[in-house]
Amino acid sequence: MKRGISTAGLVAFLLVDLVLVYLALRPPAVGTAPATPRGVVTSAPVATVGAPAPGPDGTLSPTTPRTAPTGSTVGQRSPRPVRVLLAALDLEVAWRATVGTCAAGGARLAISVDGGATWDDVEAPSATISRIQPLDRDEGFVVGGVEGCGQDQFTTRDGGRAWAGPTALVGAWARRLDRPTEVTTPQSPTAEPCEGDIVIDLSRTSAQQAEALCSDGGVRVTGDGGVSWRDSGQASGALALSNRLEGGVLATYVARVGVEGCDGVQVAKVTQGADPVEVACIRSVRATGGDVAISVADEAGWLVVDDRTWVSGAGLTVWEEA
Repeated sequence: MKRGISTAGLVAFLLVDLVLVYLALRPPAVGTAPATPRGVVTSAPVATVGAPAPGPDGTLSPTTPRTAPTGSTVGQRSPRPVRVLLAALDLEVAWRATVGTCAAGGARLAISVDGGATWDDVEAPSATISRIQPLDRDEGFVVGGVEGCGQDQFTTRDGGRAWAGPTALVGAWARRLDRPTEVTTPQSPTAEPCEGDIVIDLSRTSAQQAEALCSDGGVRVTGDGGVSWRDSGQASGALALSNRLEGGVLATYVARVGVEGCDGVQVAKVTQGADPVEVACIRSVRATGGDVAISVADEAGWLVVDDRTWVSGAGLTVWEEA
């Protein structure tokens, strides 16, 4: 009798042990995260790199570039797309605008005819502005939207006192304020020169040729109206871009910050396969992304940082505050 009880007890013990082993080794239930051991800190979820997220005004905000530039600092904020536009005609005449927002509008436009000494505010023809272009002292055009971030064209023949339009935008260049990775070109309304990265600035020299400044400091160029793009140089810390033809050859200039040896804003020339070459350094000027604009014309260079203006002759080596 005692032997039978002992055998039954042994069998029961073995069954309990098998159950415990099964419970210890079985996989967790679907949708149940494994418990975190006491004292172990888990990392926060990793955000998707390069995906723009809508901001409070309905526009998209810049994010970390798809590929970080060589030598970039971990945690460094990406440059912001320019919020100030600048287009110079010559040493005396230039247009300046703030782009506004898709949700609230608020674009502003000002014209200088005295080398930047004074700026005369004119009534903007649209709620947002994505491009400005003076053609002579009184004539020029604006690309913008009457509502939201539409893209229409408005023209003036009297220095901004009256505007014609809106008319459909055809065969023109402009950034897309609602889609910061895209630009409108003569050949495409949704070109992506930076291959999915943020476009900081856009500058054209003809109906076929233009360059885009990308959020990683890369410059991209097209010669076929925006159908295809290729690398045109690299300029870390660049906040704004402009270009012109010099002897029939494309010349690219950027305004950039954080450059060793220049405590302020550096104007640099960019070429493919080489480091940017300093042309001038405007010292003791604090600049942040979005509030800097540069424009180079045949006879002059203009630079705006917030509400301050500098002007240079054709050589771009000597800059004076207006």
